[in-house]
Amino acid sequence: MLLIIFWVMTLCCCLHAACVGGPTGRLGAGLIVFKTIAEFYLALMDQSWAHTLYPILVLDTACLLAFLLLALRNDRHWPLWVSGCALAAVAVHLASILEIDIDPKIYQGLKGIWAILMQLFMTRGIVLDARYQRSSGHMAVKAML
Repeated sequence: MLLIIFWVMTLCCCLHAACVGGPTGRLGAGLIVFKTIAEFYLALMDQSWAHTLYPILVLDTACLLAFLLLALRNDRHWPLWVSGCALAAVAVHLASILEIDIDPKIYQGLKGIWAILMQLFMTRGIVLDARYQRSSGHMAVKAML
C-alpha cells in the first residue's frame, strides 16, 4: 500500500512540475522520474539492503550533480532545496559504508524519506515561484498605471 501511495505521489508531483514549473520544472520532474524508475529496478537486483547498494549510490550521486547543475543555471530556489535532499541521500549511502551492521529497514527508510522530501520540496518551490510571478506581474501593472 505504501508503495502505491509513493508512486501516486510521484506521478502527481511530477505532473504538477511539468505543467506549472516551466522548463526548470520539466527538467526537475524528468530527473525525479528517471531516478525513481532507475532506483526501483536497481533495488530489485539486490533487495537485501543489508549492505551498501553501490549502483544506487552512483545513481544518487549523478542526480545530486544534475540537480546542482540545474540549481546553478537558473534563478529558482527549489533545485537547491532538492539538491540538499540528494546530498542527504548520498550521505546515507556513505554512512552505510562506515556502519558494517546497518539495519536494512533503517537504511531503506532513511533512503526513502529523502526521495519523498525531494518531491515535496520541488512541488512547494514551484507553487511559491508561481505565486511570486503572479504577484510581481500585478506590481508591474500597478507601477505602469
